[in-house]
Amino acid sequence: MRLRQTLSHNFGLVLLLFSVVDIGSVSASWGGDWGKSQESQLAFEDFHSKNRSNRSEAFKYTKDDLLIAIPGQTERLSLVEASRPWRRGVNTFVALEKPLTEDSAPEGFLSKTAEHKEHFGTYQDPRSKNEWEKAGDLRASIAPFLAAKEMGLDSFKWVLYGDDDTVFFVDGALDMLENLDYNMPYLLSDDVWFVEDDAQGKQINTHPNRRAPRCLPCGYHDEIADTGYIPWGSFKAPEGCPCTYETICKAPGNEGYFGQNCEWLKVHPGLWYFIHGGAGAIMSLGLFRLISWDRVDGYFMRGSFASGDSMLTVAIYEMTGILPTDPGYGYYRDHVQMFDPGWKGYQTKGPEDWNFDVFDKGNDPEGVLQRLQTAVHGGDCDSECDDQLQHLVSVHIRSRYSQEYAVNANDTDFRHVGPEHHRPASYMHFALDKWYMKFRKARGLAAY
Repeated sequence: MRLRQTLSHNFGLVLLLFSVVDIGSVSASWGGDWGKSQESQLAFEDFHSKNRSNRSEAFKYTKDDLLIAIPGQTERLSLVEASRPWRRGVNTFVALEKPLTEDSAPEGFLSKTAEHKEHFGTYQDPRSKNEWEKAGDLRASIAPFLAAKEMGLDSFKWVLYGDDDTVFFVDGALDMLENLDYNMPYLLSDDVWFVEDDAQGKQINTHPNRRAPRCLPCGYHDEIADTGYIPWGSFKAPEGCPCTYETICKAPGNEGYFGQNCEWLKVHPGLWYFIHGGAGAIMSLGLFRLISWDRVDGYFMRGSFASGDSMLTVAIYEMTGILPTDPGYGYYRDHVQMFDPGWKGYQTKGPEDWNFDVFDKGNDPEGVLQRLQTAVHGGDCDSECDDQLQHLVSVHIRSRYSQEYAVNANDTDFRHVGPEHHRPASYMHFALDKWYMKFRKARGLAAY
């Protein structure tokens, strides 16, 4: 495939002109009603004076350092309830379209919100939707910012952001975050949308796409990375301290790749270059320190976008200059996809994929579940399969297309209260967590 550097987007999107953000302007953007501390400013500015050896300082995190941000709808709260098993012990913020009441919540839901450390806020979309947006897209894009505002920047070091049908493997996420500095502004995911032309010149839009521009974490190294190996078909990802467009387009091997002055990358986020919201992303406290709520709230009222995950990526880019960072481990290993792996190849599901030539190489919750069960029972899960399972971070259930998922009647501890068409997706929340924890125990992996 050849990289498409000029896009005639089949959405017909009218995007905003992107303002170019340099690190100087980023530093000046702290503030707003989130509170601006001298400590946080110094922490970010200090990155410019740290050397590589200092960047490898060890960091250890617990569930108390995490905040889960979920964009939801009252009619889909049964999915939020279903995610309680894998969210145990972690503060969670759910953004809804209207206040939560006894009448709008599933039976018995409100009585257990404190036990599950759940907090709720509302954000209504005052704009008229364009033809590409789904209900709740704006709320989906603003949910992590609203969570940070309502919970406070002193309540977390990392935000796990995903849809109400996203499953995070929290222990796996904590493993991944070990040694990453939460003060660095990170937008972490290895599931990034990217548009290319196939051999016939036809535009295709795929995720996850190893050719999507990205950085590696600051100071990242492992036994493969240290050899200088770049996986075939992968973008030449530089170390991002932090990951900005200058870092990406001016890195060795990328000169001229995006135009003489990096002009292509400056206008590309949102045009099929964005993190996939269903697969989820993990965002650092350092990133939230760069953005005030006033800027966020005003930003999304400016004009038309496409999907919620596109809006989120564009907003972060425009307000901070930060672009996605790959966690690194899967970047160097073709058999590992940390965010939403799959084994079904290029999938298309429904009009939203068919109409826009979208191909999803993840979204295989049944495949993940089957491999976890096989591994626990000592079946045919080879070293690469085992390596993938040990480095799981998330799975996207994609509840709109979950009706074919089987619900095991022998799982008598599974409970579903809500619309019957949500039962298969709810069961996937339950079963993936159950077998993932069995797998970790069987492998002697740490339980947080």
